Amino acid sequence: MENIKKGLFKKTLIILCLFMFVPSVCFSEVRKAYYESGVLKHEKTYKDGKEEGPYREYYESGSLEKEATYKNGKREGPGKRYYESGALQTEVTYKNGKAEGPGKGYFESGALQAEATYKNGKQKGLQKIYYESGALQAEGTFENSKPEGLYREYYESGKLKKTGAFKNGKLINLKQYSEKGKLIK
Repeated sequence: MENIKKGLFKKTLIILCLFMFVPSVCFSEVRKAYYESGVLKHEKTYKDGKEEGPYREYYESGSLEKEATYKNGKREGPGKRYYESGALQTEVTYKNGKAEGPGKGYFESGALQAEATYKNGKQKGLQKIYYESGALQAEGTFENSKPEGLYREYYESGKLKKTGAFKNGKLINLKQYSEKGKLIK
């Protein structure tokens, strides 16, 4: 009987030691922060002391503001931001902590507001901005998040409003037109 008790005691002790001393590699921890009102502000998952897994941030009203996923302490995969109403505001994909690929912004109505492409965290290539009606408002190219190359701006009717080019981040050869197509400037 005493041998059985000693055996159970040893097994229990071993199990307790495993839970107390097993490296945190095996466990993930969700950390939460709250507004003074008691409403959840954000929640992050950590593994080995680094952000790992889902991250969510909330407005004080309780509605979701941002969501992303972390891998090895860096953003990875889709990242989204929402209006307090719950409508999608922006969506960008992350790779190794930096924006990568297409990104989109939306009006609260759900209409497309902007499109851009990212490379290694920097805006690169064609960017388009839209009126809430869906008409193209402006378009231009970017290099390392700075405007570079042709730029065009349009009236909501679709007629050309401004045209020019960016060189070394500075606007050159700007021409401005009336909605009737007359050169103003």
